[in-house]
Amino acid sequence: MRRDPRLEIITEAIERLIPGATPAFLTVEVQETLPGTANPDGTPHKHAWTGKPEGLAEHIFTRLYGRPRPEEPLSPVAQAEDAKRRRDIVGEVGALMAAGSALESAPWYPVRPGDLVHIAYEAAGDTPASGETYIVDETSGPGDVPPGLMSLHLLAVSPGVPPEQAQFAGPFATEAADCPIYELWFEAGPHRLTIVRDGQVVHDGPSRSLGAAAAAGALTSARDLAAAAADAVRYLEHGEPELARARLRSHKPLPPCGAPGITVGQADCARPRGHRPPCSPDADYISEPHECPALPQQLHAVVTVGARVTDVGIEGLYEEREAAVDHASGFTYSEELTGRHVTPMPHGGTVVLLPQPKDAHGVQLAVVVPLPVLPDPRAADEWAAEGMATALGPEDYADDFQDVDE
Repeated sequence: MRRDPRLEIITEAIERLIPGATPAFLTVEVQETLPGTANPDGTPHKHAWTGKPEGLAEHIFTRLYGRPRPEEPLSPVAQAEDAKRRRDIVGEVGALMAAGSALESAPWYPVRPGDLVHIAYEAAGDTPASGETYIVDETSGPGDVPPGLMSLHLLAVSPGVPPEQAQFAGPFATEAADCPIYELWFEAGPHRLTIVRDGQVVHDGPSRSLGAAAAAGALTSARDLAAAAADAVRYLEHGEPELARARLRSHKPLPPCGAPGITVGQADCARPRGHRPPCSPDADYISEPHECPALPQQLHAVVTVGARVTDVGIEGLYEEREAAVDHASGFTYSEELTGRHVTPMPHGGTVVLLPQPKDAHGVQLAVVVPLPVLPDPRAADEWAAEGMATALGPEDYADDFQDVDE
C-alpha cells in the first residue's frame, strides 16, 4: 500500500534538516527549558521528547489532515483504465480477467433471489460517507424475458445523504441479467461490497480490502512474469536471443527502438530496442537469422618479391581473383609475370619460381597465386572418432552369428 504523498513530503522535509544524513540513523529531539528551575546538580530543569522523523511527521499530518490511512484499492475497471493509460494491454486485460475469475470462483457465486448487496462509498471532499443496499430478486420484466434471469433493486440508502446526492442513488439497479451484480462488482469493486445470504455474511469486502490488495499485488507480479516469459519465448522462436534476455531482465515490455526513418516520410523504428539490423516501422518485423559465411574453395594471394629473393611478402588474401589483381597492380603486376613465375602442381598445389637477385631496391615482382582451401584435418578426425563411438560392435549383432541348427 502506498503512503499518502503529503505524509511523505513532511517526512522528507524533516529528514533533510541535516543535509546528507541517513534517514535510518536520524532522531528528533524537542526540549522545553523551564525558567527559574534547576536540578540538584544545578542544570536547568527540562522536558524533552525524542522520536523518529516519521513519528513527528505523522503527528503533524494528523493535526493538519486527520489520521493517515492506507490507500483504498482500486476497482477492476479503475485498474484497467490505469493500465490503458500506461499502454499496458497485458495489465488492462489481466485486471478484468482476474476480477471475473474472482467473482466466478467465489463460494457463494452465483447470487440468488433474496441476497442483500450493500455498497459502501467513502467520503470525498464535502460528500460524506454513504451506502446503498440492493436486493436480488427474480426478474420483473415483460413476459418475453427468458426465464432464469434476475434483477437487482435498490432497497435502502444511508440516512443523512444530501438530497442532491440521493437523487443519483441506485445506479447499479438492473431488471434482467444472468449476474445482476456483475456491473457492481467491476465498477465499484469487490472491496466495497458486502453480500448477505440467509442472514449470514458471505462476502465482506471492506474487512478484506487489505488482503485483497496484497493478493492483487501478487497477481500483478505473477502476470508480469508470465508476460515476460511469453515475450521471451516469442523472441527465441524468432531467433532473437538478445531480445529474450533483455525482456527477462525487464518487468515491462521492451520500449520501441525509435530510430528515425531513412526518409522524411518514413515512421520511426517500432521494433523493440536492442534488435538486430535493420530498423523497421513495423513492430513485428523479424530479422533474418544469422548465418556464418561458408569458406570459399579457393583464395588468391598477392605475393611480392624484393630485390633480394629473401624479401618475400604476402600482401593480402582475396576470394575474387579480380580483387587480388587490382591490389597487385600497384606493384607493376602483369599477367606475363604470373604465367612465368606461378606454376600449378599435379597434386593441386602451386609453386612460385623466384627471379634472380637484382641490385635495384623495392618490389621487383608481384604475382597472384591461387591457393586451394583444404579441409581441417582435425575436423575429419573428430568426425571419424564420433562415427567410431556410435558404430555398432559385434555384441550388437551377435545373434546373426549363431548356428542355424541351434
